[in-house]
Amino acid sequence: MPSGNSVDVIAAMAPLSALADRRNLSHRILSGAILAPLTLFLTFVGGLPFGLVMAIAAAIGLGEWLKLTTGRRWNWAYPAPLLVLFGYRAAGFMAGLALLALLAVVIAALIVRRTAPPGGTGTAASGPVAFGPVAFGLPYVGLTVLALAWLRDGAGWPFVFFVFLVVWGTDVGAFFVGRTLGGPRLAPKVSPKKTWSGALGGLVFAALAAIAWSASFSAAANPLQVVGVAVVLSVFGQCGDLFESAVKRHYGVKDSGELIPGHGGMLDRIDALLAAAPVFAILHALGLTASLSQ
Repeated sequence: MPSGNSVDVIAAMAPLSALADRRNLSHRILSGAILAPLTLFLTFVGGLPFGLVMAIAAAIGLGEWLKLTTGRRWNWAYPAPLLVLFGYRAAGFMAGLALLALLAVVIAALIVRRTAPPGGTGTAASGPVAFGPVAFGLPYVGLTVLALAWLRDGAGWPFVFFVFLVVWGTDVGAFFVGRTLGGPRLAPKVSPKKTWSGALGGLVFAALAAIAWSASFSAAANPLQVVGVAVVLSVFGQCGDLFESAVKRHYGVKDSGELIPGHGGMLDRIDALLAAAPVFAILHALGLTASLSQ
């Protein structure tokens, strides 16, 4: 049992912890209030500004992934998502996928070769450098670049709005409902703060965001089908969030970076989008989002 002095120290630190939580929340709200409208504006504008911002976000995310999995900075790898985007622009979606796979293998091979001593496996600050985790980084972030660029060019900006609003609705609902209601933990070994109430709150807010989107951009669409697509994206988005939490826990890292106040790194901000955007692109390619545009 803790001693009396330990209890006193913990009690004295509680107000400081609460103050830090409130400050983090204020930073989170302020960051969202700035970044969300800017992202929607660039989505509406489309073209090169949208593509460059998406590719730069993916490049930063790739840099964070490589640092996470190797323990080192690899700034020279940042142009990779830009090359993928331009490959897509130049020759189509399939060319972008092919370039994505090729660059993933090349980058991973260069990193492993550079960090591995002769006759053995390389070690970085965070442990052994494995080819698989390093190679996974580029498709992990690059697929989102391709998916969003393809959706913006083909389906149009309202569909990209749909993806963003559902993902953000999920994030907001999970955060505030989870903090308010608490309850059983969703995945305590992966992310101790996430709760089942937060996960359900995320689904509800995602559905509300989808309904608001439909009322604004596609009033004739079937509400049940719109909500159904939103729930699918919300589930995948929350799985993406848990996946990134599991990766960070595996490497003993709290945040992927310190880029965005209140959110951490780029991967911390777009972890749900990294899963939801490719899923929506697949649904759209299969014709399963046609009901959204009626």
